[in-house]
Amino acid sequence: MPLKPVVNTIAVVVLANLSTIAAAREPIVITATRTAQTADESLAAVTVITRAEIAASQAQDVAELLRFHAGLDIGRNGGPGQTTSVFLRGTESNHVLVLLDGVKLNPGTIGAASWQNLNPEHIERIEVVRGPRSTLYGSDAIGGVIQIFTRRAAPGTQAEASAGAGRYATREAAFGASHDDGVWRAGVHASGLDSRGFPARVGGSEDSGYRNTGVNAYGGTKLGALDAEVNHWQTRGNSEYYDFALAPLDQDFFNSVTALSLKAPLAAAWLATLRVSQLRDEIDQNQSLDFTHTERKVVDWQNDFQLGRQHLLSAGLYLAREHTEARSYGSSYNVDTATNAVFLQSQWRFGDQQLLAAWRYTDIDSFGGHHTGDLGYGLQLTPALRLTASAGSGFRAPDSTDRFGFGGNPTLAPETSRSYELGARLRLTPDQAVRASAFQNDIDNLINYVDPDGFSGPLPGKNQNVDRARIRGLELGYTLNWRPWRFNLEASAQNPENRDTGRQLARRATHSLTFGTGYADGPISAGLDLFATGRRPDSDFSDQRLPGYALVNLVGQYRLDNHWTLRARLENLFDRHYELAQGYNTTRRAAYLQVHYQIGAGP
Repeated sequence: MPLKPVVNTIAVVVLANLSTIAAAREPIVITATRTAQTADESLAAVTVITRAEIAASQAQDVAELLRFHAGLDIGRNGGPGQTTSVFLRGTESNHVLVLLDGVKLNPGTIGAASWQNLNPEHIERIEVVRGPRSTLYGSDAIGGVIQIFTRRAAPGTQAEASAGAGRYATREAAFGASHDDGVWRAGVHASGLDSRGFPARVGGSEDSGYRNTGVNAYGGTKLGALDAEVNHWQTRGNSEYYDFALAPLDQDFFNSVTALSLKAPLAAAWLATLRVSQLRDEIDQNQSLDFTHTERKVVDWQNDFQLGRQHLLSAGLYLAREHTEARSYGSSYNVDTATNAVFLQSQWRFGDQQLLAAWRYTDIDSFGGHHTGDLGYGLQLTPALRLTASAGSGFRAPDSTDRFGFGGNPTLAPETSRSYELGARLRLTPDQAVRASAFQNDIDNLINYVDPDGFSGPLPGKNQNVDRARIRGLELGYTLNWRPWRFNLEASAQNPENRDTGRQLARRATHSLTFGTGYADGPISAGLDLFATGRRPDSDFSDQRLPGYALVNLVGQYRLDNHWTLRARLENLFDRHYELAQGYNTTRRAAYLQVHYQIGAGP
């Protein structure tokens, strides 16, 4: 679908409503600096997906939420529950750090998080921070950070339940209850999803089913100045898929995060936060002995010092002990990795100016120490116009599969990056704003498999730090809140290039556009989301290109009374055939219905 007519049509709709003014509130974000600030104060480009937006979308996994934001490319090997990749600002899928309540989800075996297993029923909000954040979070944060916050209680007592069904024999159900009286708080949310699916591979004759059950539970209290909380999130299930010979297979998966968090002021201007956590990420094949297991235990200690009204200093210590085991394609390993890191960050305000400087030293016993740094500057040029500039570095440590799996090379160095960005945000009226970001990210020492005999001789190849990439891009956005309507328009143009070959990086488009509109008045609400993207290569090793495509989704709900709500979603309205990976099927037009019951406040 050509993008120009879409852009022109949306521009007419948006510009016709510029004169209407309504109040707008900026969301609070934490991920960009590890400290609370409003989104318009952030020196980084930030997107926030709220609980209300998550509930309205009726999405079945997180990737469905992210795909309707420009600059986020999605790859998926089939339908529900199939392996999913997210590419942020043209970087690799393992260059996106994924956090759940501050705990790293990326496994140590293969790098990328299990997006397909993250059920939105457990999510309060999602923060997407573009640009490197290795200085605050360490390895993998080259393209940016996506942090998922699980649901927490609103004041009082609430309970809810929902059930739904739709195409591909999809059935889902969820239950939640929570309580917060100002001193004690607790909650639990449980979900189940079962889908017959469709054949993941083109040419497959059997449906690729998916089952997922999940739970998120927490309890916390305020004991004087101390705030303490323990939480546990997990998801477990089974996904069916095809191997390269079109043989149907299936695997069991398990993901969990358990954490204890303590927060207290240790002095008048000193706030300390301690988080002790454990991650488990497990996949077990059922037709072979292959498996991948990660267990990571982390101590994360952050200290924030308010040095006068103009200066906030943050200092932290990060200790991780990771154990990975895997067997795949005849290779196996059993590896322990220790990571120790310290970081410092200073944030200053001088009238209309803002300055940020940060530094981190990370020591990983597999390759030694590594320094990263960030600089940022903001200027409130007028009450409505804010300008920003930033520069930063990032890195990704080789994972266990890079070092000891097929083609493994224990001597690999980390992948490194240098990034620069200029931004502008203009609030046209209280209800509408535009934003723009121009960026460049240079990535060196990219790890790739090199075979000197071209896969034909007796000498095996191995992974080596051989590739370089450069991504240059421009992101534009426009938002309008014209109650009862809202509009959001985002566009991205980028050149994700392999600097050695001149080729476009695989599965990353050079341009994309998203448009979302919603209506909410009384008991009725409805929304439309459009996503359009251009052509992109399927892989770095072939000349096959995935064609561009456009998708339109519709959602709606009707609130029967204070407790009961009916919801409906129509995915792929025009029944477009498209590909996220060559040789893999995608969802055709599909309808889903849900009934939701609730006592207490909340979406």
